[in-house]
Amino acid sequence: MADIAVREIHDDDYVDFLLDISKEIEGEEEYVPPIFREDLRQAPLYFRGGMYCTEIGTPIGKDCLEASKYILENDNSAFVLTRPPGHHAGKRRYGGYCFFNNAYLAANEFVKNGKKVAVLDIDYHIGDGSIEFATKEAPYHSLHANVWRNYPYVDAAFEVKNEFVTLKEFKTGISGEVYVEYVREFVTNALKNPTEIMILSLGFDTLGTDYTQDEYIYVKPENFRTIGEIFGSLKQEVLILLEGGYDSEYLELCAFELMSGFISKKSL
Repeated sequence: MADIAVREIHDDDYVDFLLDISKEIEGEEEYVPPIFREDLRQAPLYFRGGMYCTEIGTPIGKDCLEASKYILENDNSAFVLTRPPGHHAGKRRYGGYCFFNNAYLAANEFVKNGKKVAVLDIDYHIGDGSIEFATKEAPYHSLHANVWRNYPYVDAAFEVKNEFVTLKEFKTGISGEVYVEYVREFVTNALKNPTEIMILSLGFDTLGTDYTQDEYIYVKPENFRTIGEIFGSLKQEVLILLEGGYDSEYLELCAFELMSGFISKKSL
């Protein structure tokens, strides 16, 4: 089931490459493409990653599909600790620690079952992979840091022409309380269109101590409780998928705060 679902949203040659190269990697070995070209299909397997990889920081999902099935069968919400994350993975490219796009694997499952879906992304970084999958049936909304001065450091001429993508940038240096208000407004605007199920691409890398931020914002663990309350107050069922979050000392606390707020407002 998982293999079929992955191939429904990702290109076959991309999936085949990831499967084949994973068989060649032994033990603690890491794979980093030695060259980068647009089309390396005729090259030996070892070189082909250079046409799928967006950067060298990602050396070389069933769970989100199971959660989708759970929500469809039980009219309930779910939180999946997805690893690796997924929102930087495009149809035929990987990067940012992401190989397959978990949010749109789930969205595709919901859409096939006739549900109206919205993907909301509150990771610190834009989901440049998720943008590729946005459709009328599953639009993508992202609240993120500046895309030129923070990962994925997009091209100077970066422009999204997909009408089903909505992007909102927060200001650098903001407090956790101000960020929460950004989230509140972001959710309100995203739900102006009819939505039955929300997929939340959640990043704990907005935490003020997360080292992946180039321009710091100052979100505290307790701010995630309020964010959880915002999403728990919605009438829609919510599938929460973990994206970024790299300050391991505080990850457990952030998750506890978020879910405490969420559960306090929604009966699971």
